[in-house]
Amino acid sequence: MTPGSFLEAGHGAALHNGPSGMGCQMFRLDYDASENLLTLHVKGFWTPEMVPELSAALSQQARALKDAGRAFDVMVESLEFPVQSNEVADLMTGIMTAGFAFTTGRAAVVVGSQLNKLQAERTLVHPRLRVFRAIDPAKAWLATPAAQA
Repeated sequence: MTPGSFLEAGHGAALHNGPSGMGCQMFRLDYDASENLLTLHVKGFWTPEMVPELSAALSQQARALKDAGRAFDVMVESLEFPVQSNEVADLMTGIMTAGFAFTTGRAAVVVGSQLNKLQAERTLVHPRLRVFRAIDPAKAWLATPAAQA
């Protein structure tokens, strides 16, 4: 899907599989124009070699939204994303840091365990980011005007 068709449709999904032979979807990007929300779904245990594909796909979608003049929010649904190696966690932090350059919106990260929450809160530090254990509170926070959040 090209960035133009992604935006013209008002929503979209980009599916990405893991390394050859893994046979499972490791991440997916969805954009909901009505909520102005880019959602990243991640799952599985990652190696450092897997992260650049995510970085490239996310940068492409974020750049297309920024170029369209949208200050979008981001939600990361990582309920099936176990605690990662320090190297992978650091690479994911780099993606998050770079991603905030594309939007003035906020980011909510939804994790599947308290241990994941601790890792995310340790590595993903930004004033426009919060970590949650459930999707509904994350969506509620994103829906609240930033001045009130």
